[in-house]
Amino acid sequence: MDYYFHDIAREGNIDMTFEQIELVQKAWGRVSALNNSYVQEVYEELFRLSPELRTLFPPHQELPVAKVSDTLNTVITSLSQLDALGFIIRDLAGVTSDSTFNALLKQALTQVLARRLGSGFTPALAQAWSQMYDEIAALMLDGMTQHTEFTT
Repeated sequence: MDYYFHDIAREGNIDMTFEQIELVQKAWGRVSALNNSYVQEVYEELFRLSPELRTLFPPHQELPVAKVSDTLNTVITSLSQLDALGFIIRDLAGVTSDSTFNALLKQALTQVLARRLGSGFTPALAQAWSQMYDEIAALMLDGMTQHTEFTT
């Protein structure tokens, strides 16, 4: 059975194993628990790491917490089928095209996950989470490249 799911992961152009996908999805289920507080905490962590990022959002406007939560949930729960979600992920590129921002976002997502999971944030999960983020970021950067090529 693991072999079957491993093949599905490969068909989706994601280099994560079934076990890594399962680790990430179980962790996501524990931290997301049908509310948006994880993403709200990620925004707070991101602004703590880099206060100047706050200026990217208009003053007195709510952060798009629910939309980001929904998108993260869709992507993480569908890791074995990223090809089908490629258009969603590539469309995120305009928001996260800067490599410095990508590194900060990865750090914020990971720190909040680690804080929430405590001892449940194992080295294996840290590696799987990092790989997942890197693969999704690569798709976003691909989307940015496609957008740049289309507009020039």
